[in-house]
Amino acid sequence: MFTKFNTKLDKAVILSLIAMVGFNVVVLTQQMNAAPHYALTHSVSAAQA
Repeated sequence: MFTKFNTKLDKAVILSLIAMVGFNVVVLTQQMNAAPHYALTHSVSAAQA
C-alpha cells in the first residue's frame, strides 16, 4: 500500500511539495490578517468622500 521513497528524486519531490504547502499556508494566513485592516482603512476614506 505504501511505497518507500528511496531515490534522491523522490525525496526532493516530497520536500518540494511540503515547501509549497507551507508557503501557501503562510500566504493565506497573511491575507486573512490583512483583509480586515484593508477593509477598515478603505471604508473610512470612502465614507468621508
